[in-house]
Amino acid sequence: MKRTAFAVVFLFALWWIASFLVARPFLPSPVSVGREMFTEIVRGELMLHLGSSLFRVLAALAAAFVPALVLGILSGTVGAADSVVSPVVYVLFPVPKIALLPIILLFLGLGDLSKIFLVALIVFFQFYLEIRDGTAGINRHYFDSLYTLGGSRRDLLVHVILPALLPRIFSSLRLTLGTAFAVLFLAETFATQTGIGWYIMDSWSRISYTRMYAGIMALSLAGLLFFAVLDLLQRLFCRWYA
Repeated sequence: MKRTAFAVVFLFALWWIASFLVARPFLPSPVSVGREMFTEIVRGELMLHLGSSLFRVLAALAAAFVPALVLGILSGTVGAADSVVSPVVYVLFPVPKIALLPIILLFLGLGDLSKIFLVALIVFFQFYLEIRDGTAGINRHYFDSLYTLGGSRRDLLVHVILPALLPRIFSSLRLTLGTAFAVLFLAETFATQTGIGWYIMDSWSRISYTRMYAGIMALSLAGLLFFAVLDLLQRLFCRWYA
């Protein structure tokens, strides 16, 4: 926590120095941006757009994680399943899914569903590969030991596979969270008037730079909060992991 606080103070100091040296309207000081963000929070507009984006991100992560967890564990433990699922993933993973946004909008409309689907589609592959590789990397001696002691497949899942995967799951959540926000930001600049991406780009188009930076700062703080929550959950559920 102290190191995080120091990093925040250091970055804000660099920002203040840069704004002083540049002395242009497009780089306001962090103090003026902080005042603008407070004003926008009191008005409720910033929190409305940020809340809309956070809902989309969380819904997309949940929608992608569940099937990725099931397929990843299945592919990591059953060779026949891996030979079917992984080749499909290898073919589709390099395709830039953001290019599918116009098609997704045509099928799912301009509301939340299309944006959630796009983000979920992109992060699914990251989740799947991390979980599949993590499952395949578990030492099979643990499997044999559990079966020798009379354990069932359910016991294998609960007492061996999931505990071994949890650290990798938290790591992949950190990575996919950044990807999810980046993709959503782009998706929210098309055919919508809600979300932090729209808020930031609308502020830019209005030449309201302090408002634009307020949106960026709010997004950054939301990401920092997510990372703090993930760190807390990992310490809680992965106490054996150093």
